[in-house]
Amino acid sequence: MKVTKCLLILVFSLLIGSSSLYAEDQQPEHLLDGTSMDYYYQNGSGISVKFYDGKMQFKWITGPAKGNMGKDLPYRSRKIGDEMYIVNFQQTQKNNFITLVFNFKQNVMCASNLLGYGTDKEKIGFQGGIIEHVKR
Repeated sequence: MKVTKCLLILVFSLLIGSSSLYAEDQQPEHLLDGTSMDYYYQNGSGISVKFYDGKMQFKWITGPAKGNMGKDLPYRSRKIGDEMYIVNFQQTQKNNFITLVFNFKQNVMCASNLLGYGTDKEKIGFQGGIIEHVKR
């Protein structure tokens, strides 16, 4: 009897949990609108980024990609903790998908990206960095 009860609770919990997964992406959140910052990866490359009106722009300010930029890119975000946010955006013209995690309390960030997806130049990146010059 206890096993059946536990099994029913487990199945019910899974059903409840999975139904919320389908509804979560209905309305993208733009929680970082009005925020700008610079961040620097451990290899010294740096990016300046701004969030506005559900969009973002970035410009590489140091490193081999210095000068490369993107603008008016729609982004999505979620608050994942105290002063912590996860953001993702896509550069469809370059087949890039980027996910960023910002921890404004400790001024650190992480990036996970899939660059050139679906091409013979596909690359996967996973970096950490330091956030500077935050304006909110």
